[in-house]
Amino acid sequence: MGLLKSKIVVAPMGEIEFPMITRLAAEIGPVFNRSVDILKGMQLPTEAHNVVRNQYYALVILAKLERTKSNPREKVIAVCEEDLYLPDENYILGHADVLSGTAVVSLYHFRQEFYGLPEDDSKIYPRLFKETAHQVGHLFNLSECRNPKCVNYFSQMMLDIDNKQDRFCDICRRQLTGMV
Repeated sequence: MGLLKSKIVVAPMGEIEFPMITRLAAEIGPVFNRSVDILKGMQLPTEAHNVVRNQYYALVILAKLERTKSNPREKVIAVCEEDLYLPDENYILGHADVLSGTAVVSLYHFRQEFYGLPEDDSKIYPRLFKETAHQVGHLFNLSECRNPKCVNYFSQMMLDIDNKQDRFCDICRRQLTGMV
């Protein structure tokens, strides 16, 4: 049993485009050399919604995700459209909790129109993939990378995400290979 590889589970939450989820599941598995399952759609927990901020508290979402795990080795990542936050952050693109093996990524800030720019759907999926790879990397105990081209680089702005590659640098890849 201890030799079994952990599986990645993608959990669509709320109103999310399923073709994007299936593409993400197909492409994220090979990055981590893991099989990927997709959960059926889940609703965002109403208790996660902060009416004052009109955002969803990421840690409440992660707690709900943890209850969906079929075994402790699974890595579960939710994808949603809603604006997420942590108490000390105005907003977050994603968040991972290594101990629970859960993470969440939001498309909310990935959309060009959020920044008052014309809609450009071609930017959404690459941003989603990079942020998902980054968060799943955390679930496999990778810390932030200092290389701005590495997918594991901490992105503070969309420009950071757009400028980094969609793969891990050699250093992160070696660390990941040693851990997973």
